[in-house]
Amino acid sequence: MKNILIPYNFSEAAINALNYTKQLFKGVEATIYLLDVYVSQPSELLSDEKNDKWFNEMDNEIEDELKYLLEVLNREESSFTYKSLVASNSLTKAVTKTIEEKNIDVIVTGTKGAKSLAETFIGTNTMKMINAIENCPLIVVPMNYKYKPLGQIIFSTNYKRSYVKNELQFLINLSLVKKCGLEVVNLSEETFLTENQQRNKVKLRELLQDLNVTYKKIDLEGSETQTIEKHIDETQSELLVLLNHKHNFFNRLLEENVIKKSAFHSKIPILILPEIV
Repeated sequence: MKNILIPYNFSEAAINALNYTKQLFKGVEATIYLLDVYVSQPSELLSDEKNDKWFNEMDNEIEDELKYLLEVLNREESSFTYKSLVASNSLTKAVTKTIEEKNIDVIVTGTKGAKSLAETFIGTNTMKMINAIENCPLIVVPMNYKYKPLGQIIFSTNYKRSYVKNELQFLINLSLVKKCGLEVVNLSEETFLTENQQRNKVKLRELLQDLNVTYKKIDLEGSETQTIEKHIDETQSELLVLLNHKHNFFNRLLEENVIKKSAFHSKIPILILPEIV
């Protein structure tokens, strides 16, 4: 966790994501990159010269605002070093480029929810990032969530695929640093695991053997979204972990119809791990 990236546009959601990051990684020596992105779409009503002037002014204004913010942040007594980046690009292209150039270990992004049913789960910009990022963990922080010390992390899996250590390394490191419990939950209608699922569970136990882990099967009550939401409330967990894989809960969650999806408002941050193939 040496390099952390926060897409930052001075919104309430971005400010909350920054505050969450400062608390979650408190005491960890890291560089936090604040990335402000704007779309440079020339106006057909202006000449090329005036378009260029307008973009330069916008770029300078953003840089000045970030410079002031960094001066304030770097005066704080912490283990962090703050740096700023300004990009004139699409959000996904700017983020993927920064991941590669700055060797980013994790992205932390705020989400304000959505204005329509179709966007209620996470929000369109965050979903675009999730779909575009293939090699970096992403933490999504709801705008109204205030940091709570990590006591327990929930990791949802159906054991239908085998994990490799690189996929879980960030989760392992985070659990060790925060010295918190990890509950692996299996949402299932089936009573027993298949032989393949049993092998995958054994493999997962081996990968997580250094952590304080419990394993639990949860019977479905309604949809998977309703079941996991209820379990989060009952256990008062502070982080939900999902793997971005086409056969697991996360992507089935995205495929549920709009009405069911609209009922899922994650009250806690979600850590989305990239699949390594």
